[in-house]
Amino acid sequence: MRPNRINLILVRLVLAATGAAILNLTGCTATKMLLTGGEKQVKHHLRPVEPGPYVIVFAFDGAGYDQLNEAIESGKAPNLQAMLGKKQGDNGVYEHAYSAPNALSILPSTTVAAWSSIFTGATPAYTGVTGNEWFVREEMRFYAPAPVSVDETDDTLAAITDDLVGKALMTPTLFRQAGVKSAVSLNYVYRSADYYTTVDPSTMVSIMGDFIKGAVGVEDDKKNVYVKLDQDSVPKLLDSIETHGMPKLQVVYFPGIDLYTHVAAKAPLKTEVGYLERITDPLVGQILDAYKSYGILDQTYIVIVADHGHTPVMRDPQHALGSDPDSGPAAVVKAAGFRPRKFQLTPSSSEQDFQSVFAYQGAISYLYLADRSTCPNPGQTCDWKKPPRFKKDVMPVVRALYKENETGDVTPRLKGTLDLIFARKPVKPGEITLPYQIFDGTQLVNISDYLDDHPRPDLIDLDRRMRWLSVGPYGDRVGDVLLLTKTGLERPIERRFYFSGPYNSWHGSASMQDSHIPLIVASQSHSGTQLKAIVERIADDKPSELDVTPIVRALLLQPNPAPHPLPADSPAVPANSPAVAPSAKPAATPQ
Repeated sequence: MRPNRINLILVRLVLAATGAAILNLTGCTATKMLLTGGEKQVKHHLRPVEPGPYVIVFAFDGAGYDQLNEAIESGKAPNLQAMLGKKQGDNGVYEHAYSAPNALSILPSTTVAAWSSIFTGATPAYTGVTGNEWFVREEMRFYAPAPVSVDETDDTLAAITDDLVGKALMTPTLFRQAGVKSAVSLNYVYRSADYYTTVDPSTMVSIMGDFIKGAVGVEDDKKNVYVKLDQDSVPKLLDSIETHGMPKLQVVYFPGIDLYTHVAAKAPLKTEVGYLERITDPLVGQILDAYKSYGILDQTYIVIVADHGHTPVMRDPQHALGSDPDSGPAAVVKAAGFRPRKFQLTPSSSEQDFQSVFAYQGAISYLYLADRSTCPNPGQTCDWKKPPRFKKDVMPVVRALYKENETGDVTPRLKGTLDLIFARKPVKPGEITLPYQIFDGTQLVNISDYLDDHPRPDLIDLDRRMRWLSVGPYGDRVGDVLLLTKTGLERPIERRFYFSGPYNSWHGSASMQDSHIPLIVASQSHSGTQLKAIVERIADDKPSELDVTPIVRALLLQPNPAPHPLPADSPAVPANSPAVAPSAKPAATPQ
């Protein structure tokens, strides 16, 4: 995500939503949205409160597998450590939890695409939400809920206030699939949930004030806007439970981990570990304490998942392949005979004659090409419903970019920055897209064949994950050409590059550091061995983000553990949320 831009969005949300307002919604699951005090009632007809089991999904944005493990094992994250219990060996089994040792993200390993796949169980080529930003050909529209190449933040505002990502999704969310009372805190994906909580307007005003004062990335937690974002979200979530009753499924999203790490001035990975220990762990503790006070913690399954990891990079224009049209990849495409689209969310009506579009995903960039025969002259708008011509549009650009990576003739800063260039034959709209192939300097080669001849153990499960990205009814939303920069911890930091403005860490690649994510299931009423069996019935020997939705659905169907009596000194039970829920009728465990 663009750390500095999310705060601008929060500012705009304050101006747009101070006080209370009823907003009209379109969509099949709701006709109205209630926005007041940071809470949206997403569904018009709310589901009733149900007995357990309950599920909490802790969604840790940007928390890499190794970094979360380091925090848990440091002794400085007591709530996470107690949740898991004692380690029972080296196979991911804990006393009361199972941590999959080899779970992977989708590609690109970026925020919006990953959470969309996590909360649908579908690949990007089927969700239609393919990155932090993407281009939809038939609409001639550029989407940027987490802008990278553009400065405008309208789509992030729309994601918060008008369910932009949910409306863009072409597959049903976990909340619709599960069919239980659900609540989401802060995450981009909340379509079909009952409630969506955000930080309230007064808190956003405070964030705005801190941001204007230049408090981005400061080490003082009390002044850091990203810390405040995470910390202020939890009271809103707990207030919603107190008012509306306990949801069967609660998603708790902490975006501050990712934002804080992007801008960390020194040692981003160590900084991330410290954030998890100091900030995230106490917030997790607050939520678990609330469930315990309601007497239902023993009836609750806890899932921890992240969308991606982080790779330290150099914060300078030489390594940040930004959106300067004269010195980046757009300059190469222009030299190859294509009119580039301006790096803007919505170019003016007089700037609609573009023949190429870039969408940035950190270590990856999508490049969309028009059939230039439909718009040969400046001022003519291309027919973007038609795919580009393979020989006359796609391959000239592929060859130009490959040559530029070797020579730097057009823009020297691009020389030696690209790792691989992917392309494929375009198909007609509505057809299932073909898998991406790799250009070897002469021709396009199947990814598996290329890897047989040029082994790349640093690019984890590349063939399968690229198929997830590129093959499907919406595979055209990842472009006609895909560029992968040189990156990964295997390379010296001086040889890591990324499509974005300058930051101290980025992600998006197929490297282990970007791709290896935590996927943990915990329960105080079950052993780690029992939880491992549940997870392994759903996921194969290569678990991924795509398994989260079916795992959560399976957990919701588990027999409800016998509830413990409510402690005498516990606080009042939230309305319509029994502290001691009657046992649900045992449901068959999915096989």
